[in-house]
Amino acid sequence: MSTIEMTPPIGRSERTRQVLVEATVRRLRADGAFTAEQVASDAGVSVATIYNRFPDGRDGLLVAAFDQVLDRVVAASTGPLTADHLLDHGLESTLRSLVDGLATVFAEEALVMRAALARLPENRLLREAYRRHESEARDASRQFIERGQAAGRITDGDLDELVDVVLVIGQGVNNPVLLGSARRERLVDHLTEALLAVLASEMPIP
Repeated sequence: MSTIEMTPPIGRSERTRQVLVEATVRRLRADGAFTAEQVASDAGVSVATIYNRFPDGRDGLLVAAFDQVLDRVVAASTGPLTADHLLDHGLESTLRSLVDGLATVFAEEALVMRAALARLPENRLLREAYRRHESEARDASRQFIERGQAAGRITDGDLDELVDVVLVIGQGVNNPVLLGSARRERLVDHLTEALLAVLASEMPIP
């Protein structure tokens, strides 16, 4: 007889924490800034509750909000990078999905990213969150390129170099010149073409 694994229920403390993070993200998306008092009011709790869940107060909320947004960035940057997507849709379509997905997330989260990145040099926890997510994106890109090379769809170039190109262009999508442009779709096309020029195999696709 098979057993069904049940996800353990989220405790009250964790639910409160999630509500506070969501309230912080909403404030940042709307205003690009927040106070502990505003977040507490939005979440329907006291300011003391914030410090119970986040001993660093406002800084802790910012780190948690940044971490949540970076989860979205990593999902956008790794979602299309699968062997199945590559084989079913081709390299150009896969890269287009990557760049377009990142542009969408960065545009939606522009104010959150701006607030967090402004504090990055002075906040160790923000830097750790950034590096952890960057490592996840790098690992996914490496696996994708290795599999693409094995399938003859990606050039047999230096693996580390190719991974760096994908990472740098992906991070570069978070640029107001692109995100605020009326020609964003064309710029996304050009970035896709740049990635394709670096990654495409010269071997004919069967």
